[in-house]
Amino acid sequence: MTADRQTIWLASFPKSGNTWLRLLLANLLCADEKPVDINDVPLPAAPLVNRVAMEEMTLIDSSLLLRHEVDLLRPAWTRQMLAQQSGRRFVKTHDNYRLNHDHEPIFGRDASMRALYVVRDPRDVAVSLAHHYGCTLDQGVMHINRSSTTAPLQIKHYVNRFDDVLCNWTEHVSSWLEQTDMPLQMLRYEDLLAQPVDTFTAALDFLDLQMTRDVVERAVRFSAFDQLQKQERDAGFHERLQGSTAPFFRSGRAGAWSDVLSPAQAQRIVDTHQPLMQKLGYL
Repeated sequence: MTADRQTIWLASFPKSGNTWLRLLLANLLCADEKPVDINDVPLPAAPLVNRVAMEEMTLIDSSLLLRHEVDLLRPAWTRQMLAQQSGRRFVKTHDNYRLNHDHEPIFGRDASMRALYVVRDPRDVAVSLAHHYGCTLDQGVMHINRSSTTAPLQIKHYVNRFDDVLCNWTEHVSSWLEQTDMPLQMLRYEDLLAQPVDTFTAALDFLDLQMTRDVVERAVRFSAFDQLQKQERDAGFHERLQGSTAPFFRSGRAGAWSDVLSPAQAQRIVDTHQPLMQKLGYL
């Protein structure tokens, strides 16, 4: 496979480390003598699937469409989006992997596609979500546990992005790990924290990106949480929501949920996701 035709999906459930992965890649591929600007990441990335762009392509008011109707349009839009760019493209998504009613993946099918999927302990994700959305811990737990059967059918008009979480944590993770349409490498957030150079190098090997250890170590150093936190303190971060109750780069610790969640809250997450949590080493 050549880089001229490589599309790399950077997928995850929200607040699982996707932004950190993008910054690691940017600091690997684009940094000079200092870390890349977190508000101007120079990573060669395709644009997010958004309402305005799709409406311009289809001439359809997307607020009139149900979610399954939007999913029917997604493959064609993705093909058009990717055809406009050359080289290696990175596309961030929080979508679960799913087929539309025509039995086509919403991402389309293309031999050039690969995926990196970042997974994180759902108990830590619930805490991070609560801070990110400015909601209660109980609501963060509900977000993690919400089944796809509870997702609204209609897309609200004010939501500009179509990539959305329509399922709970287990459904989301499983949808990507069990798909067979594109090669996928899973990265555990906790492994990126504990062995960042080795874990990141394994992901790069999967992408056929051969880098010296010194270059990888520099990317890891430039993407360290204290570096990201300093940039956010100095200049803010555009991905931080207005209602957030903490900085976007809040702590980055693994296992911090044990200091925050009540035993009952943690148990509700385990009760919902125990099989997959055990499989991935979280129990």
